[in-house]
Amino acid sequence: MNTRYPFPMNSICGSSPAASPAGEERGTVSLRNRSPRTPTSSLLVRTAMRISRARWFTFLRRVFHYQNGSRSNLGSNPFNSSTWMMLEFVALVIQISITMFTLAISKAEKPVWPVRIWIIGYNIGCVLSLLLLYGRYRQINTIQGDVFGLPDLEQQRGSEESRCSILMHKCRTSLELFFAIWFVMGNVWIFDSRFGSYHHAPKLHVLCISLLAWNALSYSFPFLLFLLLCCCVPLISTVLGYNMNMGSAERGASDDQISSLPSWRFKAVDTSSEFRNNGDCNSAIASEDLECCICLAKYKDKEEVRKLPCSHMFHLKCVDQWLRIISCCPLCKQELER
Repeated sequence: MNTRYPFPMNSICGSSPAASPAGEERGTVSLRNRSPRTPTSSLLVRTAMRISRARWFTFLRRVFHYQNGSRSNLGSNPFNSSTWMMLEFVALVIQISITMFTLAISKAEKPVWPVRIWIIGYNIGCVLSLLLLYGRYRQINTIQGDVFGLPDLEQQRGSEESRCSILMHKCRTSLELFFAIWFVMGNVWIFDSRFGSYHHAPKLHVLCISLLAWNALSYSFPFLLFLLLCCCVPLISTVLGYNMNMGSAERGASDDQISSLPSWRFKAVDTSSEFRNNGDCNSAIASEDLECCICLAKYKDKEEVRKLPCSHMFHLKCVDQWLRIISCCPLCKQELER
């Protein structure tokens, strides 16, 4: 009982009047030392909780898991979300607009290196990126339509490995290689110490430096993400005693979200039969995927199963219980849209 008081009990009873001021002074000093620590610590914990449950932090965790895990499914790619593709579209349009405007107002400038050629080439690459972004958008919508309309795994795999997707992947790889080479060439031309290009073409010089800085930030994004999630977040979690990586996983899905997901009764299919000619596609599953990854039990005939937007399938009872705790796929960690 004495530990609940900041000063001795005898000061209250009056048995030692001389010790009372000293005890009160010690109690006041101890209260002053303790009072600022608790609000500061709780404030930091609440801030860490808000950050860990923010959408941008959840997106960064999804990107990190996608870059360091398996990419067996196109739907698990966080860069294929509508929000991210819209941000890409806005960024490309802004870059194209700024480069065109700068080229129009800097006709009188005479740079030492052919900086205008570099800016025009960069602008052409942005236009090609816009076309690829539109192709990605069309491809994702087509695949999602096939997933929800025809949940045949064989047809989905065939659509993902179509000629159009392969050609688009090659074009995207070639465009990334072009931007990498163009980035190195721009650094050589702009930061050449032998010539002072800023005095000859200040507007073009500032534009090139801005574009190079943007590309440098884009190329260093994986490294910065690694530092954030593998160094900064564990350190902050250890100091505060709060696991920030689990903060975004505490929000479960609602019953309306879970019930809106497609479900059907499982029907075993013989591998010797013609699976592609089967008309009941909603209840037929290939024999290779006969095990639920949550309970590790094989599917039985007429069992209820449910498919997530990433096209991964589980037992209905297993995945419903999982989604009520964590609103993401157990395999690819793709979250349900809210």
